[in-house]
Amino acid sequence: MTDLTDYTLAQLKQLQARISKEVTKREIDKKAALLKRLRKLAREEGMELEELLGTEAKVTAQARSSKATKKSQTSTAKNAPLPVKYRNPNNLEQGWSGRGRKPAWFDAWMNNGGSLDALENAAQSKGRKKPITASPASAAPANDNTAALEASSPDVTSEATPNQ
Repeated sequence: MTDLTDYTLAQLKQLQARISKEVTKREIDKKAALLKRLRKLAREEGMELEELLGTEAKVTAQARSSKATKKSQTSTAKNAPLPVKYRNPNNLEQGWSGRGRKPAWFDAWMNNGGSLDALENAAQSKGRKKPITASPASAAPANDNTAALEASSPDVTSEATPNQ
């Protein structure tokens, strides 16, 4: 090995760049050679490599760069589901983050006079056993009169919710 203490900083940086390029070139060549061997082996068995992989495997002059790897890692993080901001009070399993297309239950709730606060409160208290049926119009204490309850609360589900 060469004694690096004799090199100037500029020479060391130039050497580092050359080494980096050579390492990348050798990695690409190694991958291309491996792909070639795998294709040959597949052909000997009467198949194509693309059939085995289920994709189009191409031998290119350049293999995946570190940019492509970083891009796939960041896109995975970006695709993580957002936390639920609004929840359907009549079916707490249905939620919406507030982004993207509005779900049908959200539009139905709003068209029937429901408030965003009720949906936000439903999202915060998902652990409740009973569905939230109160809307701003029915702040009176609940009684056994289900017709009054149904009239004051927007009905956003197609099937009736049982009273518990």
